[in-house]
Amino acid sequence: MRKYELMYIVRPDLDDENLRATREKVHSVITNNGGEIIEVNEMGKRRLAYEIKKFRDGVYTVVTFNATPEVVNELDRTIKINDNVIRHMIINLEEK
Repeated sequence: MRKYELMYIVRPDLDDENLRATREKVHSVITNNGGEIIEVNEMGKRRLAYEIKKFRDGVYTVVTFNATPEVVNELDRTIKINDNVIRHMIINLEEK
């Protein structure tokens, strides 16, 4: 398993319940497929550098986790079809 970092931005107009459900959905994709979450940093609402899908703000979350490349592919696919996530990025933290 490799160490990855996921940063994703959720729409700012979600209520607390939908925000929590979106975060749980993303985190469950990692854990249900054999990954291990190391750290979750909920950074809160911040101003975006530029407008994304007509939003000027977003709710940032950074997740550090261990997983296989297959888990990362499934996570990427799941996030892309989630309308509440307006932007995401997954990076490999291990050097080759």
